[in-house]
Amino acid sequence: MAATRTPDLGKTNGWFNTLEPMTKPRQVKGTVRTDWVVLGAGVTGLSAARHLAEQKPDDRILLIEAERVGRGNSGRNSGFALHAWFHGALDDPAELEHARRIGRLSTGGVEILRRLVRENQIECAWHDFGMLWAAAGSAGDAGVADHAKAFERLGQTAKRLDKARMKAITGSDFYTSGVTAPGTVLMQPAALCRGLARTLPANVTVYEETPVTDIRAGRPIRLTTPDGEVETGNLILTTNTFSPELGFARNRMAPISTYASFTRPLTTDELRHVGEEGPWGILPAARGGSTVRRTSDNRILMRNGFSYIPGKTFDEPTLAAMRHDHAESIAKRWPALAGIEIEHTWGGVLGSTRNQGQIFGKLGDNIWGIIACNGANVSRGTQSGALLVDYIVGKESDLLKDQLSIPQPSWLPPEPILGFFVRRRYRQMASAGEDER
Repeated sequence: MAATRTPDLGKTNGWFNTLEPMTKPRQVKGTVRTDWVVLGAGVTGLSAARHLAEQKPDDRILLIEAERVGRGNSGRNSGFALHAWFHGALDDPAELEHARRIGRLSTGGVEILRRLVRENQIECAWHDFGMLWAAAGSAGDAGVADHAKAFERLGQTAKRLDKARMKAITGSDFYTSGVTAPGTVLMQPAALCRGLARTLPANVTVYEETPVTDIRAGRPIRLTTPDGEVETGNLILTTNTFSPELGFARNRMAPISTYASFTRPLTTDELRHVGEEGPWGILPAARGGSTVRRTSDNRILMRNGFSYIPGKTFDEPTLAAMRHDHAESIAKRWPALAGIEIEHTWGGVLGSTRNQGQIFGKLGDNIWGIIACNGANVSRGTQSGALLVDYIVGKESDLLKDQLSIPQPSWLPPEPILGFFVRRRYRQMASAGEDER
């Protein structure tokens, strides 16, 4: 199963770049033998490696990451650990039941992370802000009303916010309404990933900047890296959108990019314009709108813009265009911040499936995996990583039943058909949410 491309998302990850520099990474050199390999050290792989080490304390486990921990996709999101994930009013009973399952899985992931952050004193700007959907016009206001209905149908206590309250939170006249419910957490995703890796059990060894270029099934399973080889009895894949290059999940998900920018830290005078206090974070109630955060170190994060990215790399012209768009979005909300320096702009890749499906379970002889997640990746990924280990060792639970009820991803057509339909879909989303950006 030869890989044709290894992960390369670039070094422009604002979350990662604002952390202290790391020491030199441990890399695979020569031949390394082990009982287990978890491939991919995002939140899912970190969770799987930890839970596996707890379940099998006498086994040796390698966690192998092509990037530095925290610089890959799990360290590139907007810094939400979502307790639920849904869009719209959830009028359809099947859609409502799916959202309930996702909510239970997401809440479970938040609670796992909450415990680990507390027990290991992980410094990641953890803040119980809650989930806040916001509107900036008629389409968003309709979305807020739908999300309020959805919260009610999910049995969650929600609170509607008017324009005055939204201005108190954000300092901006841009927002017209909002709806909030407790459960979602804000955090620094790259710092969270680093902290989780640093506090893994002693029988887990982390290798970084070690891309796997080939996987050969057998006894043992052999993984080829640039400077060596790993022989393992068992393999767990948590490689998400890079799985097709390794021979898995082909024609099952579309690689979609999202883009974000950080300003420099705001001055004391500038902070007067961005709300009563921070941190805070808002999600767009209208599709195609902007996710916005005031971070714990008093930056503004602006995330909007989607594109189909089959190459899974980011070029500077695209990032420059996104930086310009994000600067305009900031100025629309806070005219006093027009022209503020943007220090970092970056992209991340998520795997989108047609039916919100997820590959979960056995992929081959002594090979298991979790591939694609379609939203709430920090919390769901954490929970699904632990549940996959439960599945492997035969430990049953209601949450595992929820996970197993998620459908397998539907088949997607090959290029150029896939690209045509995906690009058309995201152009429609961009047009619909233009006023909300």
